[in-house]
Order: sequence, then C-alpha cells, then structure tokens
Amino acid sequence: MPSGDDPCTKATFMKFNISAVISLTLLASLSPAFAQVGDPGESLRPAKLMVLEEAADFVERRFFGRIAARSTVDLSFRAGGQIEELPIRQGQFVEAGTLLGRLDRGPFERAVNEAQVQLNQAERQLARLSKLGAGVVALAEIENAQSTRDVAQVAYEDALDSLNYATMQAPFDALISQRLADQYATVAAGEPVVRAHDMSEIQVHIQVPEILFRQFGGQLEFQASAQMVVDGPLYPLEYRELTAEAAEAGQTYRVAFAFGEDQPENLLPGASATVQVTVQRPGSDSVVTLPASALRYAPDGRPQVLVYRPDDADPDRGTLASRSVTIEPAGGTRFYMLDGPEPGVTIVASGAAMLADGTRVGRFTGLSNDNGPTPEASQ
Repeated sequence: MPSGDDPCTKATFMKFNISAVISLTLLASLSPAFAQVGDPGESLRPAKLMVLEEAADFVERRFFGRIAARSTVDLSFRAGGQIEELPIRQGQFVEAGTLLGRLDRGPFERAVNEAQVQLNQAERQLARLSKLGAGVVALAEIENAQSTRDVAQVAYEDALDSLNYATMQAPFDALISQRLADQYATVAAGEPVVRAHDMSEIQVHIQVPEILFRQFGGQLEFQASAQMVVDGPLYPLEYRELTAEAAEAGQTYRVAFAFGEDQPENLLPGASATVQVTVQRPGSDSVVTLPASALRYAPDGRPQVLVYRPDDADPDRGTLASRSVTIEPAGGTRFYMLDGPEPGVTIVASGAAMLADGTRVGRFTGLSNDNGPTPEASQ
C-alpha cells in the first residue's frame, strides 16, 4: 500500500473527495420527485397522477368532401320542337330571367292562330243560337254550342301556353355547367337541354360511415370546417341536412354543410375539399376518458384503475386502491369510462400496470422544481 506521504496518493484522494462532493451536491439539488422518497423510515414509489374530469363526448374525423351548389337542375322546354336559339355558354354565370334557349316559334304561332279561329267560330255559333232562343231551337242545341265554345277556349289557352313554353329562361341566378343539347336539335317536351347550378349558397357534401351512426345514434350534432389545400386556412361550415338513407355502395350517409360568409373564392361544383368534423353524442353532455396507461387488469381480465388516497399529514404521499371500471374504446389510445370512480377522484395516470393495490407512492412532479403545471392540470 502506498505511504501517506506519496504525492500521487494525495492527489488521487483529493480528486475522489472533490467528485464525491460534486455528486452529493447534484443529488441534493434534484427535484422533490426524488427528495420525496428520502424518508429513511419508508420507501415510496413515484407515481404520476391525474384527476378524473368530464369532457364532451365527441369524436373528430377527417373526410373527403366535394363542393356542391344549393341545387342542381336539368332545365328543359315544356314543349317539343327544334332549338332555334341557344345563346348560353358552358361555365357562364347568368341572372334570373336570362334567356337560355328558344324553340322555333313558327309551329306554335300557327297553332295559336288555328285555336283562335276555332274559338271565334264557336263564339259566333253560340251567339246565334242564343239570340234565336229556346222557342226556335232546342235547348240541347244551345247547350252543345256552349260546350263547344268552352272546349275551343281551353284549346286556345293551351296553344298560348305552348307558345310561351317555347322560350326557356333562368329560374334563378345560375352557373351553366353543361349544354345537354345543341342548337337546331329537335327535342321532346321535358328533355334536358341545360344543366344549371344555384350558386346562391355553396355547400360541401361528405359521406359518413354507418359505424359512426351506430356509435353515436341517428341524430348527430356536427361541427365542421373545410380546408381546400394542404396546410391552408380552415373555413367554418354550417350543418344543412342529412340524407337519412344509406348509400348502397359503402353503407354511408350523405351529410351536407354550407359555407358561411367566410368562404374561398372561385369554388366550382365538383371541386374537392378536406372536411374536419367533430361529432358529439346527442343528449350526452360529458364523459370521462382514460388513457390506456391508466389501466391495469385483474387476474380475471377485468379492467381497473388505481385510486390515490393521500395521507392526512402529507397530500403528496398516499396509498393506492384498485377500482374496477367499465370501458369502451374512444379512439386512439383512450377509453370511455362508462362506470367507475366519480369525477374529481385522483388516479394513477401512467404506469398503472406496474403498480398494485395497496402500494405506497409519492406524487411524481418531474425532474425539476420549476413550478410547472401539475399532472392533474395537464390532463
């Protein structure tokens, strides 16, 4: 063994003492997370805690959406004939009352003239027989003349209507998306000629899976916003309607939203959008959710949480007690607690599977004493 007068031995001893002092100083400066288990009479395990709180029972999803007009109609002539005028262009915006197309009016005008002649003849015949009176002609003959006159009047009015039906006008401020027939084509009454979109309100349609309605019920409460490009701004949407019949392909329901005053420019029907939807269970104000890390399982497979019971003398030290809970998946790594401890109870937030009923623990507050938020406040 080196003698005490050896300079090397003295230097080594001094270095060791300095290192020990530094180590002890660092340990003394650590947070209460380690100081709290320093009671020489008891060994405590640190535990991160959380307070059970109620929150709205909702689920967030993102859907592919498609821009749509308030209504889309295929306009047609109410009479058949050859298209003489079709002055509109595809992609054109038109005001209500704008001329969209006109049929060849010649046949309709001739039909009006013919009906007018027949009506005039029937009126003259009725006037002649009425002047002669029932003493000269049979009453039945006068009544027949009256019926003939009435039929001629109806025919004349129908001819006038057909003449008016030969002209097609925009029923609302519209975007003309397609011409379904060309000029000079002969069309039948009711055959689509022009497809028009009512752009007074721009909507977004999404398809919601049936499973979401099974989970939350039929009458859902929606909150939604639309995003037109990746990382673009979110535009709030207003709920409009739900098609209460599932599509044959995919078992989905169509949900319609509408843009408010704040909406993107130059939106056209059929454009795509990403819709972020928050769906809340109707009639349910709140529910308690648990992270998967707060759950442990009994030998029989029942899920449990560990309730923290603080000591009277020190609220940062306490004992754990297991409580059985009833849960269902809430999406991701969280679960709805359907039955269990009441809101406001403190439980272990993470690492519950590593702890047991009756374990003595100390509140874990982190590795620095910076007065940051407690685990309960961060939940």
